[in-house]
Amino acid sequence: MTLDRARPGVAAPASSVAWRGHALGHDEGVTSRRPHARRILARRICAGAGVLAGAVAGACSGGGTPAVTTTTTPVTAASTTAAQPSTVAVEDLRLDIRGLGLVRVGMTVEAAAQALGRPLEPVTAPTDECTFYAPATGFDGLSFMVAAGTVARADVTAGGTATTEGVAIGQTEAEAQRRYGGRLRVTAHDYDLGGHYLTLVPTDPADAGFRLVAETDGTKVTSMRAGRLPEVGFTEGCS
Repeated sequence: MTLDRARPGVAAPASSVAWRGHALGHDEGVTSRRPHARRILARRICAGAGVLAGAVAGACSGGGTPAVTTTTTPVTAASTTAAQPSTVAVEDLRLDIRGLGLVRVGMTVEAAAQALGRPLEPVTAPTDECTFYAPATGFDGLSFMVAAGTVARADVTAGGTATTEGVAIGQTEAEAQRRYGGRLRVTAHDYDLGGHYLTLVPTDPADAGFRLVAETDGTKVTSMRAGRLPEVGFTEGCS
């Protein structure tokens, strides 16, 4: 398309000048002939973009033309929130034949750590049979035996963690039997002379492969464990 150019002494048609003003806003001839065309173009840019900076903002308000007021929404940088440690206290966890709290027998180490709310680290050298893992921080006295890649049992050797029936370390054998209604089977301890194993044998066929064991010194509970057979019966752990 060819622009009509004004001949000396002859005014250019209005339509020609207007077209040039829209298409070539930077053209010196256009801006000198139509001084308001620049302000019109700037106002259209302001209305379309919503937010302009520096020179364009000045163009919106310059030359006696009312400034265009815009509302700017602050933009904040995206952030990621690291997983927070569990706020569950060790005293709130409960030991049962299938696990400890939300950590269930059969979970992988990763799933168990997520359920517990903190990472698990190996605390014994791996053997052909198993490895013990414990929370990296907090929850002293808790550990998990991992065999064949999954949690096989949970051990409690200190702290205030109790079983679902309320048996905890430091309670008497008589109190433990009372809480379980006399259902704990008593057998002699392999290493502690005078000590016992108090074993809960489930009556539900669906739980036949699980046990809960409390060790005593003959008077009080000294440790507890629960999980699947045969690992729950390993009296020497993973050694």
